[in-house]
Amino acid sequence: IHSMKNSIQQIQQEMTPWILLLQKYYQGHLCNLDSATWEEIIQALQAEPTATMTAMAEALEVLAATEEFQRQEMKYDFNSLFIGPDILKAPPYESCYLNPERTLMQTETMRVRAKYREAGLEVAKKNVEPDDFMGFELEFLLFLLSSESEAHHNLIPQFMQEHLLVWYKPHVEAIRNNTH
Repeated sequence: IHSMKNSIQQIQQEMTPWILLLQKYYQGHLCNLDSATWEEIIQALQAEPTATMTAMAEALEVLAATEEFQRQEMKYDFNSLFIGPDILKAPPYESCYLNPERTLMQTETMRVRAKYREAGLEVAKKNVEPDDFMGFELEFLLFLLSSESEAHHNLIPQFMQEHLLVWYKPHVEAIRNNTH
């Protein structure tokens, strides 16, 4: 049990910053940051001596150096990938990749909802925003990682194998294929 707790702590330390960044990405926040805010974030990350924080700071430096027209292009890409108004080029929903009809609120969504319930959680906007939205799945993973409960920690590999790891590759491929 002690080594499992150490493993969870190591995963928390290494993965939590990346998951938080991805969560902000899927919420659309990264496109709207100004240069000063980027600089503050980068400085805060550089103050942390871990390899993860250093790598994240380096990645964000590239984003911080973008010009206004590039930020507008990022917003356009974000909207065309995840929001619309046209057909989404990289829908951020598990069911769109696993369901043959690529439709929302199907069996895949209900399976994710069941996992949330197993941990005692429910999406705040139930039946408004699908439970299998990438941002929610990442938030759930953060919840599990930050929990003190062994039962929650035991859900991590199962949730990753049954959900996130099943659909993230085609999702990332769709992002790569549809951005400038």
